[in-house]
Amino acid sequence: MTSLHTRQLIQLDAGGDELGRVRLPGDMDTVQHAVQSPTGTFIVSHYNTQLNQWQVSEVNTEGRVLCEFNRCPSLREPEHIAIDSQGNIFVANSGYSHILLLDAQLVLRRVIIDEHQLNDKRPRRLYYNEQSAQLIVGFTDGSVAVFAVL
Repeated sequence: MTSLHTRQLIQLDAGGDELGRVRLPGDMDTVQHAVQSPTGTFIVSHYNTQLNQWQVSEVNTEGRVLCEFNRCPSLREPEHIAIDSQGNIFVANSGYSHILLLDAQLVLRRVIIDEHQLNDKRPRRLYYNEQSAQLIVGFTDGSVAVFAVL
Protein backbone atom coordinates (compact mmCIF):
# COMPACT_ATOMS: atom_id res chain seq x y z
CA MET A 1 0.00 0.00 0.00
CA THR A 2 1.31 3.47 -0.77
CA SER A 3 0.90 6.49 1.43
CA LEU A 4 0.92 9.77 -0.45
CA HIS A 5 1.36 12.12 2.48
CA THR A 6 3.83 10.14 4.59
CA ARG A 7 6.02 8.92 1.69
CA GLN A 8 5.89 5.35 2.94
CA LEU A 9 5.15 1.94 1.54
CA ILE A 10 3.16 -0.18 3.93
CA GLN A 11 3.41 -3.96 3.47
CA LEU A 12 0.30 -5.94 4.37
CA ASP A 13 -0.33 -9.66 4.40
CA ALA A 14 -3.34 -11.29 2.75
CA GLY A 15 -5.40 -10.68 5.91
CA GLY A 16 -4.57 -6.97 6.00
CA ASP A 17 -2.11 -7.15 8.90
CA GLU A 18 0.90 -4.88 8.64
CA LEU A 19 4.20 -6.64 7.88
CA GLY A 20 6.43 -3.59 7.64
CA ARG A 21 7.03 -0.08 6.35
CA VAL A 22 9.50 1.38 3.91
CA ARG A 23 10.25 5.09 4.18
CA LEU A 24 10.77 6.63 0.74
CA PRO A 25 13.25 9.41 -0.10
CA GLY A 26 12.07 13.00 0.34
CA ASP A 27 12.12 13.79 -3.38
CA MET A 28 9.56 11.04 -4.11
CA ASP A 29 6.30 12.91 -4.28
CA THR A 30 2.87 11.96 -5.60
CA VAL A 31 3.50 8.24 -5.20
CA GLN A 32 1.05 6.61 -7.58
CA HIS A 33 1.62 2.89 -7.06
CA ALA A 34 4.14 0.31 -5.85
CA VAL A 35 4.60 -3.42 -6.31
CA GLN A 36 7.06 -5.87 -4.81
CA SER A 37 9.46 -7.40 -7.34
CA PRO A 38 10.39 -11.10 -7.47
CA THR A 39 13.70 -10.18 -5.77
CA GLY A 40 11.97 -8.49 -2.81
CA THR A 41 12.60 -4.87 -3.82
CA PHE A 42 9.82 -2.43 -4.66
CA ILE A 43 8.99 -0.79 -7.98
CA VAL A 44 7.45 2.64 -7.36
CA SER A 45 5.80 5.07 -9.78
CA HIS A 46 6.08 8.65 -8.55
CA TYR A 47 6.96 12.27 -9.25
CA ASN A 48 10.52 13.35 -8.45
CA THR A 49 10.44 16.90 -7.07
CA GLN A 50 14.20 17.35 -7.34
CA LEU A 51 14.28 16.47 -11.05
CA ASN A 52 10.80 17.86 -11.75
CA GLN A 53 9.70 14.76 -13.67
CA TRP A 54 7.79 11.50 -13.41
CA GLN A 55 9.77 8.36 -12.64
CA VAL A 56 9.58 4.65 -12.01
CA SER A 57 12.13 3.67 -9.37
CA GLU A 58 13.32 0.52 -7.68
CA VAL A 59 13.90 0.84 -3.94
CA ASN A 60 15.12 -1.69 -1.38
CA THR A 61 13.50 -2.44 1.97
CA GLU A 62 15.45 0.44 3.55
CA GLY A 63 14.03 2.89 1.00
CA ARG A 64 17.32 3.38 -0.87
CA VAL A 65 16.91 3.97 -4.60
CA LEU A 66 18.64 1.21 -6.58
CA CYS A 67 17.58 2.09 -10.11
CA GLU A 68 15.45 4.71 -11.91
CA PHE A 69 13.58 4.99 -15.18
CA ASN A 70 13.14 8.62 -16.13
CA ARG A 71 14.87 9.02 -19.46
CA CYS A 72 11.70 8.61 -21.47
CA PRO A 73 10.32 12.01 -22.52
CA SER A 74 6.89 10.48 -22.86
CA LEU A 75 6.58 9.31 -19.23
CA ARG A 76 3.76 11.26 -17.61
CA GLU A 77 1.47 10.17 -14.80
CA PRO A 78 2.51 6.52 -14.49
CA GLU A 79 -0.56 5.61 -12.47
CA HIS A 80 -0.22 1.87 -12.07
CA ILE A 81 2.29 -0.95 -12.37
CA ALA A 82 2.05 -4.70 -12.91
CA ILE A 83 4.98 -7.11 -12.78
CA ASP A 84 5.60 -10.68 -13.89
CA SER A 85 7.67 -13.41 -12.23
CA GLN A 86 10.73 -12.49 -14.33
CA GLY A 87 10.61 -8.88 -13.15
CA ASN A 88 9.25 -7.40 -16.39
CA ILE A 89 7.27 -4.29 -15.55
CA PHE A 90 4.11 -3.00 -17.22
CA VAL A 91 3.46 0.72 -16.67
CA ALA A 92 0.09 2.40 -17.23
CA ASN A 93 1.34 5.73 -18.57
CA SER A 94 -1.90 7.66 -18.25
CA GLY A 95 -0.59 11.04 -19.36
CA TYR A 96 0.10 9.69 -22.84
CA SER A 97 -2.48 6.90 -22.99
CA HIS A 98 -0.19 3.95 -23.51
CA ILE A 99 1.34 0.96 -21.72
CA LEU A 100 5.12 0.65 -21.44
CA LEU A 101 7.13 -2.51 -20.94
CA LEU A 102 10.31 -2.17 -18.85
CA ASP A 103 12.72 -4.98 -18.07
CA ALA A 104 13.85 -5.88 -14.54
CA GLN A 105 16.62 -3.23 -14.74
CA LEU A 106 14.03 -0.54 -15.61
CA VAL A 107 15.18 -0.31 -19.22
CA LEU A 108 12.44 0.55 -21.71
CA ARG A 109 11.76 -2.38 -24.02
CA ARG A 110 8.91 -0.81 -25.96
CA VAL A 111 5.44 0.67 -25.91
CA ILE A 112 3.40 -2.53 -25.92
CA ILE A 113 -0.04 -0.94 -26.19
CA ASP A 114 -0.37 2.49 -27.80
CA GLU A 115 -3.00 5.21 -27.65
CA HIS A 116 -4.73 3.90 -30.81
CA GLN A 117 -5.14 0.42 -29.31
CA LEU A 118 -6.51 2.08 -26.16
CA ASN A 119 -8.89 4.25 -28.23
CA ASP A 120 -7.23 7.31 -26.67
CA LYS A 121 -8.53 6.28 -23.24
CA ARG A 122 -6.33 6.88 -20.19
CA PRO A 123 -5.19 3.63 -18.53
CA ARG A 124 -5.57 3.74 -14.79
CA ARG A 125 -5.14 0.19 -13.45
CA LEU A 126 -3.30 -2.90 -14.64
CA TYR A 127 -3.43 -6.58 -13.84
CA TYR A 128 -1.19 -9.09 -15.58
CA ASN A 129 -2.27 -12.74 -15.61
CA GLU A 130 0.94 -14.58 -16.37
CA GLN A 131 -0.72 -17.97 -16.93
CA SER A 132 -2.96 -16.66 -19.71
CA ALA A 133 -0.50 -13.94 -20.86
CA GLN A 134 -3.28 -11.37 -20.62
CA LEU A 135 -2.99 -7.78 -19.50
CA ILE A 136 -6.21 -6.36 -18.09
CA VAL A 137 -6.41 -2.58 -18.33
CA GLY A 138 -8.87 -0.48 -16.35
CA PHE A 139 -9.56 3.03 -17.64
CA THR A 140 -10.40 6.31 -15.93
CA ASP A 141 -13.93 6.10 -17.39
CA GLY A 142 -14.54 2.78 -15.59
CA SER A 143 -14.29 0.56 -18.66
CA VAL A 144 -11.94 -2.42 -19.00
CA ALA A 145 -10.02 -3.99 -21.90
CA VAL A 146 -8.07 -7.24 -22.14
CA PHE A 147 -4.93 -7.60 -24.28
CA ALA A 148 -2.91 -10.69 -25.16
CA VAL A 149 0.73 -10.02 -24.28
CA LEU A 150 3.36 -12.31 -25.78
